[in-house]
Amino acid sequence: MLYKGLQLDRFQEEAIAAINRDTSVIVTAPTGAGKTVIAEYAVEKCLKENQRVIYTAPIKALSNQKYRDFYAEYGDKIGIVTGDVVLNPYAQVLLMTTEIFRNTIFDDIERLQDVAYVIFDEIHYINDIERGTVWEESLIFAPQHIKFVCLSATIPNINPFTEWMQSVRDIDIEIVEELERPVPLDHHLYFKDYGIGSVAHIPALRKRAQHDARKRKSDPFENKTPQVENKTPQALPADFIETSLIPHLRREKQFPCLHFCFSRRGCEENAMSLVFGSQLQLLNKKQTTEILKQFDELCLQFDIVEEKKIAEFRRLVSCGIAYHHAGMLPTLKEVVERLFTSGLIQLLFTTETFAVGINMPACTVVFDSLEKFDGIGFRHLKAREYHQMSGRAGRRGIDTIGYVYAQIVPSYADSNEIRGVVADKIEPIESQFNLSYSSILNLYQKYGDDIYDVYTMSLSNHQNRVRVATLNKQIEGKTEKLRILPKPECIHEGIDGSAQIEKHYRQKRDREKNLQRLHVEMSQIKSQTRGKKRKKERAKRLRTVHKEIKRFQASGEQSLCDDCQHLNTCTGRYKTIRKEEERLQKLKRKTTSVANDPQRQIASRLKVLEELGYIEAHTLLPRGSTAAHLYGYEVQLTQLLFNGIFERLSEDAINCLMVAIISEPRKDGYFKPLKDERLLDEFYAVSSEISFIQHLEVKHKVTEITPLLELRLCTAMLAWSRGCDFDKLEKYARLDAGDFVRTFRLVIDQLRQIRRAMSGHTALVEKLNRCIGKINRDVVDAERQLRIGQEDLDETNTEVSEQAPSIALESSDNAEAEDETSLS
Repeated sequence: MLYKGLQLDRFQEEAIAAINRDTSVIVTAPTGAGKTVIAEYAVEKCLKENQRVIYTAPIKALSNQKYRDFYAEYGDKIGIVTGDVVLNPYAQVLLMTTEIFRNTIFDDIERLQDVAYVIFDEIHYINDIERGTVWEESLIFAPQHIKFVCLSATIPNINPFTEWMQSVRDIDIEIVEELERPVPLDHHLYFKDYGIGSVAHIPALRKRAQHDARKRKSDPFENKTPQVENKTPQALPADFIETSLIPHLRREKQFPCLHFCFSRRGCEENAMSLVFGSQLQLLNKKQTTEILKQFDELCLQFDIVEEKKIAEFRRLVSCGIAYHHAGMLPTLKEVVERLFTSGLIQLLFTTETFAVGINMPACTVVFDSLEKFDGIGFRHLKAREYHQMSGRAGRRGIDTIGYVYAQIVPSYADSNEIRGVVADKIEPIESQFNLSYSSILNLYQKYGDDIYDVYTMSLSNHQNRVRVATLNKQIEGKTEKLRILPKPECIHEGIDGSAQIEKHYRQKRDREKNLQRLHVEMSQIKSQTRGKKRKKERAKRLRTVHKEIKRFQASGEQSLCDDCQHLNTCTGRYKTIRKEEERLQKLKRKTTSVANDPQRQIASRLKVLEELGYIEAHTLLPRGSTAAHLYGYEVQLTQLLFNGIFERLSEDAINCLMVAIISEPRKDGYFKPLKDERLLDEFYAVSSEISFIQHLEVKHKVTEITPLLELRLCTAMLAWSRGCDFDKLEKYARLDAGDFVRTFRLVIDQLRQIRRAMSGHTALVEKLNRCIGKINRDVVDAERQLRIGQEDLDETNTEVSEQAPSIALESSDNAEAEDETSLS
């Protein structure tokens, strides 16, 4: 089958056939195999049949990219709604994040009545610990007439996953699986300072590296002969390639290369060292001229010519080298993405976010390490993470092979861990179902006390039934094992051996416990009566305790087991039985936990909401109705709204408060402290309100506790809200430019949600509009960034927009603002 001039693969044809049969379809295929074509076909089909389609993506950057791609082809038939941007929100094809789709289901489900298909790009995000529940809730509660196109990399448990999805959806779901890549990958390990090999080389390289380290320690100067010669290790295998990595890639013509680093600093330092240290040049004169021309034009277009680091970055790209990470200005990141798409950047150092969705493959992928910091400590990558990133290697239609190199420090290499990372065995998808307060309120309004039945529809419950069945089999096995274990047998007639040995050891434990208590009491007496003046008191109290100790020692009840020649045998049998009983009880507790904990968490949150006055007698009270329209920080924001703090504070102070609510604690970096006493007093009252919420959560055993205020970015937000220039923010906080932008955009998103929830309060809505206006300017304005470069597309798409269906709504400021209140 030909589609858009491309000869489709088998799996693409099968998926398209399923769409033509008006069924849902789950497509799993390796990164770079061509899943996007299937989504494009679904969009085109809906456009031809005058139906609406929603395309959801896990990250805003991917939503923005898809918007540009579709807009270039279909013009005003395309719209986008994210927390940052609302453009043409009634369009026939709507791009949005998955959170926006889920929120629309709860807020205004009627808006989805004319939607035929929803495309879930990167459906395996349902496995994400923090956000996975959003995908699950969307699949469960979306209107039943909606069909889904779910796209993902390999899902090992695809059949059980589809069984669950079919259990909550009325329309049939078909599975389309593709395991082969169109461009095969050649995987290698690069042993730092030694060369290129494989997992099989780790033992020899580890010995070699440790030997060399010992030698360097004994011979720190090259011209000095060590007094003790270390034994030379065994020679490396013949197939090991002793080389440096970058020269190897250049020699073998394996550029362009995506070099994944798991720290922003690592991305920047690697790029800088190659250009300013090693003077590496990967472009010829003609290519250098072309890339600088593009770079200068893009910087002018995005108005970042005067930004810090631009001159330094220009030097990097002139050599065909760049970096890309979340700490960069979003506009500069987009410049890098466009340059990489042009094929002129040969070596891009980037964090793992570049691996998600963005269609920018390379000939080669390099991992700076197979370990990453996950917020708690360093861990090896999961196989899914490794294959998601390595899948960027190999450009279809350009490369016959894609190359993957993972850098290893040989001295510390763990063969088993590394083998697990690079193996083809991917971890199965696991449910992360965890209803927020907002979701619980929306569901409680609809289902009342039957809300607990909602959990039975979750993937979590589907998977837990299997776990419980497995645990029950283990319990049966343990129970049978206990039944046949040899029991203690007493030599005394008429005495139950098991009961007797249990009594013997219980008496022994009680005696030891009492003696231990008395020895602790003696220590306390000595501590409390120090000094000569209290000598008599000390002696008197100690004598009393000594008498009690002697009484315990003398009054010990004689056991039949004492001095029995079979005591050791009975003891061994008794301890074996006790150990197996403990294991059995542990299995039973785990079974109960797996089966009941999710419902308990729903019950716990409902109790908190009841005590806060959000629900009563199966209905939502005013506070509950407000919180149901907020997604994130809903309880603390609702408390503050009803306490009047938003009416009391100025716009700048509200923005300051909001950044304190949404910010996460940071241990490092400089932050100028907030010194406004009046504002600090207000924040103290807010902290007391949040502390009360936390008290209720602890009381009712809620697992995730509402966070306290984080004030470190307050002075920076205050300055920005009052109109300071972006490049002056570093005086108030030592933070990457991209972090400032992302944090301020999160505040805007939350303010828009509050504005929607309080739509009937005209004065407060106007105030919130002013709050948003003070933040949403310059580089923070995401809509402005998305519109840049769209003017040329508008000219070429005039005909398309004139033919747009009647369902589309011409974009205007009022229309966008109105729609934001129902979709953001």
